[in-house]
Amino acid sequence: MAVYRIFIGENEYQIEITETGVRINGEQIEADLLQLNEAGLYLLNHGEDKLELHLAFEGRNTFVVRADGQQIEAQIEPDIGQTRRTTGVLKDSKEISAPMPGVVVDVPVQIGDEVKEGAVVCILESMKMQMVIQAPSAGQVAEVRVRPDQNVDKGELLVRID
Repeated sequence: MAVYRIFIGENEYQIEITETGVRINGEQIEADLLQLNEAGLYLLNHGEDKLELHLAFEGRNTFVVRADGQQIEAQIEPDIGQTRRTTGVLKDSKEISAPMPGVVVDVPVQIGDEVKEGAVVCILESMKMQMVIQAPSAGQVAEVRVRPDQNVDKGELLVRID
């Protein structure tokens, strides 16, 4: 299970992503998020309601969501109440692995890049939800084992930081 905190303006939400679905602030959500194109256009199906969303990664934990003529900025980070394992990292390790099976959406780092703690090193998609994978600590990217559109298994090494 991956647990994140999302900040939108003054509001904070806890998002739990499990192999069986998504919970927001403890409430199970019955919805599907379908990617319509590679440019970040998605269709959210929630019961009878359908909504087109445009999601744009703006860097370091920040996404901009545009829908129905409105735009919001969301800050996403791992829930600090959980161990680093929920973000795909074994505690006290700099080997960053996939927390669940999925498809690599983006790898915004390259070998030799200097990263700070919390920097985004990979974005995975699993069960129609994107998951931001962050560096557990500052360091230099020593190895990148994945590329966009690659399928990965749970526990598979994504990035190593020295």
